[in-house]
Amino acid sequence: MRDQPWVQKYKPNHTKDLVGNKAVTSRILEWLQKWPKSVLRNQRALLLFGPAGVGKTLTVYTIANEVGYAVFEINASVKRSKKLMNELLKTSTMTKTLTSKRGRVILIDELEGLSGKSDRGAASAIKDYVTETQVPIILITNDITDAKISPLRKLCTYIEFQLLTNVEIADKLQSICDEESIKYDRAALEQLALKSRGDLRAAINDLQRLAESGSTITTESVIDLLKARDQTIDINEALDRIFYAKTWNDAIYAANQTDAYPDELLRWVSNNLHLVFPSLAQQEKGLAILSKASIHNQRMKQTQNWRLLPYSKELMSLSASILGGKPAETHLEYSYPEWIRQMGFSRGLRQKRALVGHSLSPIVHLSSKKAYTEYKIVLKALIETGGLKEEIKKDLELTDELIQL
Repeated sequence: MRDQPWVQKYKPNHTKDLVGNKAVTSRILEWLQKWPKSVLRNQRALLLFGPAGVGKTLTVYTIANEVGYAVFEINASVKRSKKLMNELLKTSTMTKTLTSKRGRVILIDELEGLSGKSDRGAASAIKDYVTETQVPIILITNDITDAKISPLRKLCTYIEFQLLTNVEIADKLQSICDEESIKYDRAALEQLALKSRGDLRAAINDLQRLAESGSTITTESVIDLLKARDQTIDINEALDRIFYAKTWNDAIYAANQTDAYPDELLRWVSNNLHLVFPSLAQQEKGLAILSKASIHNQRMKQTQNWRLLPYSKELMSLSASILGGKPAETHLEYSYPEWIRQMGFSRGLRQKRALVGHSLSPIVHLSSKKAYTEYKIVLKALIETGGLKEEIKKDLELTDELIQL
């Protein structure tokens, strides 16, 4: 089926089908099989790290399935208090599974997503759980050097994933072509692998896009695909192509052709979803998917890890092939997201606040945003009731307009 995303169709079911990092796979498999003995050596948890897109999470699920464990996954990038995290972890050990032979393994993904005061409690709960767990626990992060997870490193056995090689990716693309009876030039597959920069998922999506033309995959067709990808389209055309795409891969392609920022595209799609898909079931499914895209966008901003962008774009590509049913038949005028409109109206005010925060920042040793938020009431009191308007104006080098703010 061409409508089915190939990244799902050719998702490995056994460890022998995993691409790359063979030694790593063997180590994880051995650790999980010997976990009861590891507990005696106080090695209760495993920490996996490496670049995005190399298959860390997929490897855990594949190995667990092969060994006979069910996976209970917790995403660390979703903000939670210590109480909520404790409840989740408690639930993961107390509830029984009917589908696994050996119980369950706890997977805590995206550790680098922990941030700020609201997540300190969650990090503490994870640390406590790792020291006391009576079931295997696997943690995943892209960056093991992140200070937030330093306390966890000392409690875990950790294993590094490497980027997939171009040969490994090209070999996988070739096996898919053989399975789909698609003609290809090996050089073209190697070029796709090179352009993917170690991201197998991206390479498979590109391969499926090329295969939909029905012709032989050549180096020329790869070049044409990359050239077309570099051409941008406006947001309204992008939404048309996303919502009304015949296949999910076409929708992803359209999302990649707009130069809208990830958050901006997310708001355009979510704001107009109900206009194109009137079914409540479609809207519910679409919003659930968009919530995951929002998590990826937040992580990109927090970690500056832009390798996550393709995954975010995939989640925002909500075509009928993903949501089911049919979109509205008549073309609609897409509504401008209110949040973007309000941000435009308030841009001048936000710039003024930033200037005040910038002046305060070196004095109170906080970021510009935090300095303004936490000290604006103090400044207002000093100016209005303390009679210190001129002193503050001089010391912070503020204009009359900023003092008025």
